[in-house]
Amino acid sequence: MAELLSEPTVRIFAICAAILTLKLVFMVTLIGVLRNVRGVHITPEDYRFRGLTPGPPDELLERVRRAHQNDVENIPVFLAIGLLFALSGGYPTVAWWVFVVFTAARFLHTLFYLAALQPWRSVIFAVGSVALGVMPVLLIWRTIG
Repeated sequence: MAELLSEPTVRIFAICAAILTLKLVFMVTLIGVLRNVRGVHITPEDYRFRGLTPGPPDELLERVRRAHQNDVENIPVFLAIGLLFALSGGYPTVAWWVFVVFTAARFLHTLFYLAALQPWRSVIFAVGSVALGVMPVLLIWRTIG
């Protein structure tokens, strides 16, 4: 494993993958904490168990949940294609840029989502999507070239 991590593309991928995994864990934990602190639960039986009546959705909780759902839809794709791209062993400078840009974009997207900042949320999502899209294109190029 140490030998594999000596490869620059694998090393930067491992760092970004670890950071993004921690982000996923943090967000799901935040959702659970917010549900309990704000008394907003996901199912009717949770309300019944606590002797409560369901109320309207909580906007902050829903924003956090939607931001997390967006991560759940994008980060696993990065983990899969990023790993293949890193293991392909080429383009270390490009790999650094796409891995770091995608990772930063995921954090900024969440911040902009939680702060309700449009068009910045969409712009940074597009930046992350371009970074993500570069990897399979270069991987195909490397494979057939």
